[in-house]
Amino acid sequence: MTSEREAYVYVQLPGSLETVPAALLRVQTLPEGTQVGRFRYGDRYLQREDAISFDPFQLPLAKKVFEFTQLKGIPGAVRDAGPDAWGRLVIEHQLERSAADLQEIDYLLHGPQEGAGYLSFGLKAKPPAPKRQYNRTHQLADLIEATQAIEAGFPVAAHLLEQLDPGTSMVALGRRPRLKMRNVSGSENFQPKMTVSTCSGLNSRRLTWLGDAA
Repeated sequence: MTSEREAYVYVQLPGSLETVPAALLRVQTLPEGTQVGRFRYGDRYLQREDAISFDPFQLPLAKKVFEFTQLKGIPGAVRDAGPDAWGRLVIEHQLERSAADLQEIDYLLHGPQEGAGYLSFGLKAKPPAPKRQYNRTHQLADLIEATQAIEAGFPVAAHLLEQLDPGTSMVALGRRPRLKMRNVSGSENFQPKMTVSTCSGLNSRRLTWLGDAA
């Protein structure tokens, strides 16, 4: 049985805070399991003077349909804007579905709001309103608890999953969970890197400081 999924692709244009619809991605799953992706820039996007290509080699600005069979039908530049291993784990917990039950389109739709290339994804032509709240504060103990539970494959409370929203930043979607911290005076930003081995208990945890992450 052949099935098809689709997602609109939005981009925040360089030198602007405006996010605009740029393309449509359709992924068709054939009866034998092969996934074929078809990508096309929107006509209105192509007419913009400030339009940019997502990939000058594989996805140049052109009024044509680009077809892909590698990476499960997802163009490389688009796949780079999706979640990495850690972000995929968070999404699986949020949706309460296994990796085998999800398609790449699902990860794109629930992934970072500001992925590589300032790309984001949605089900409608018009970009949705921002999903996240900025400058939120969290309890470090809660973040460590949620991180450990996810990496161990245990259920995580909904309010903790919300704090680990994979759309927080591209940095948060690397192989390891990350967050930004600010000291009490607000004069310095730090980016601690947390793993199960370095966060194996609140009394023995160790944070690796990566310096100013502002």
